[in-house]
Amino acid sequence: MIRHCFRLMVIAALSVLIAACASAPEQTLYEEIGGHKTLNTIYGVAITRIYTDPVIGHYFKGVPKKHLRDQLVLQTCELIGGPCEYDGKTMLESHTGLNIKEREFYILVEYVQGAMRDVGLTYQQENRILKLLAPIKYETVYL
Repeated sequence: MIRHCFRLMVIAALSVLIAACASAPEQTLYEEIGGHKTLNTIYGVAITRIYTDPVIGHYFKGVPKKHLRDQLVLQTCELIGGPCEYDGKTMLESHTGLNIKEREFYILVEYVQGAMRDVGLTYQQENRILKLLAPIKYETVYL
């Protein structure tokens, strides 16, 4: 009898644990990577490298680093499930007439990707973010 009661208690406890796990809200990618602080660090590192790059740095002359970082953080935050709402210019508006080449676009992507690695994102997290950012290419290249 005691064994039977013990089994029932174990089964009941497991059922409660399973139900609690099943109802736990899933974490967004934004939360998973550390939120605003992590995005701010990623873009801070990337922008420092981008602005000094001999091939693409000229595109950013006259654009304040803080403004660009803030806009990229907001845009990425919104894309990866954060609480942000990006209300800046569209990528099309920002890049029209710049004649950005595909090669130049990928230089920038590599800086962002390197910054993600530097702050400790996993390859899976990095790839999930890049997948969401990828459509931006079609609004920036060859315009």
